[in-house]
Amino acid sequence: MKKLFLLLFPFLNFGQDASTYEVIKVIEKIEIRAYNPALFASYINDEQSDTQDSSFRVLANYIFGSNERTEEIAMTSPVVIRLFNNDEMLFRMPEKYNKENLPKPNNEKVKFVETNYVQKAVIKYSGYSNTERENQKIEELKIILKKYNITHNNKFELFVYDPPYKFFNRRNEISVNVLK
Repeated sequence: MKKLFLLLFPFLNFGQDASTYEVIKVIEKIEIRAYNPALFASYINDEQSDTQDSSFRVLANYIFGSNERTEEIAMTSPVVIRLFNNDEMLFRMPEKYNKENLPKPNNEKVKFVETNYVQKAVIKYSGYSNTERENQKIEELKIILKKYNITHNNKFELFVYDPPYKFFNRRNEISVNVLK
């Protein structure tokens, strides 16, 4: 991430990989995956300063009990950052929840986003992510997709799988929806 969340949440325990996807095919360095519908808590920081850190803090507060029922919600991975939408951050909600049974956030800027079935092209990389690394992986992904005539919506997302205090074998991915 652009800034480590370590200082903010050194105790954070990322949960199990909540991604429910199936790898459809592998092309060079990328995977084409099918993702099932999902429900996310979402936050967009309008202030433009420490965007990812602030967004993470707001969403983490929600799942740690800053909601109408003071209910703790399990942390899942990956954390999704919509690079195309002002670094909107999304936490996937565990499967037991739907829009009707999720506790209402205390922060009115926390919204819920439902996604439909979608196919995504994904490229993996390790280490801490930053804008330069993200742009490099986006370009790599675009080149491979173009080479194989695979069209996409040009709306790239960053998937972060590991807590900030994990220094080795970090897992990140850049994804984009592919069009049929």
